[in-house]
Amino acid sequence: MNKTIAASAQIALAGDFLQRPEIDKLIQQSQTALDDLLYWANEIRKKFFGNKIQICSIVPGRLGGCDQDCAFCAQSVRYNTPIDKKPKVLSDEEILAAARQAKQKGVRHFGIVYSGKTVSEKEIARLERLIEQITNEVSISVCGGFGILNESQLKRLAQAGMKRYNHNLETSRSHFGKIVTTHGYDDRINTIKASVNAGLGVCAGGLFGIGETESDRMDMALLIRDLGVDMTPLNFLHPIPGTPMGDQTPLAPREILRIIALYRFILPRTSLKVAGGRVLNLRDMQSWIFYAGCTSIISGDYLTTAGRAVEDDMRMLADLDLQPV
Repeated sequence: MNKTIAASAQIALAGDFLQRPEIDKLIQQSQTALDDLLYWANEIRKKFFGNKIQICSIVPGRLGGCDQDCAFCAQSVRYNTPIDKKPKVLSDEEILAAARQAKQKGVRHFGIVYSGKTVSEKEIARLERLIEQITNEVSISVCGGFGILNESQLKRLAQAGMKRYNHNLETSRSHFGKIVTTHGYDDRINTIKASVNAGLGVCAGGLFGIGETESDRMDMALLIRDLGVDMTPLNFLHPIPGTPMGDQTPLAPREILRIIALYRFILPRTSLKVAGGRVLNLRDMQSWIFYAGCTSIISGDYLTTAGRAVEDDMRMLADLDLQPV
């Protein structure tokens, strides 16, 4: 067994944090000792999360029509993609129906996600009413992702019943400008801090396979740790024709598992949610994500790409003797 990986695992199992020199050694060893990395990542997952896996489903409350230039995103009006240039906004009834459907399938966490940099004051007021209605009528935990918001707006949504806010960093500060130019990295950091201050659980992670380096990946992990985030979505590029990253080569399944496992070592007590790109990139190795340290998944369709049926994911968890929560 690899001694460097085992020593790093003992630090994480004790609930302590690996420092950058230890992380750099872990990265180096993980290149040739993936089996050891996965073994210990699974032990860390079991130590802090047992056999519980959080299942989330999302609905695009506003789809397309985004004026931002995120290089991977099909919803930007700047790129020639199949998504309409005019945003499609779902009605209250459509979002309520999606929440009820998720609940019927056994999903306990329901996210409403909007395209665009932010939302208007009018839309915030609408979301307050809608979140309260979903919470009361459907009895499902509501999460939101509405772009860049301030602490006052987030507190209002929290008071309406929203439990968690999603706002990804996407990548490291040094790589961000190569992916997005229409808003700044600090905009994202400030929204995450405002979410924490508003008393919300926070989903903040990023996207891999967008030309980032190993150092970029670790820089983002350490920033997430410093920000006190309690859930980190790990997305893996699903190249969309028409976007600047439409020709990017997807990451190999074993490389994805290595990334998940490294994040489990660095963030031992943070829930890791494997989200976008799971079906396309992992193929027959989807069940391995839990042995790499994953503790949450998005089930059902994503925003602009097809996901995996909730029924299939529930069957997978049952086969693995894992408990959906």
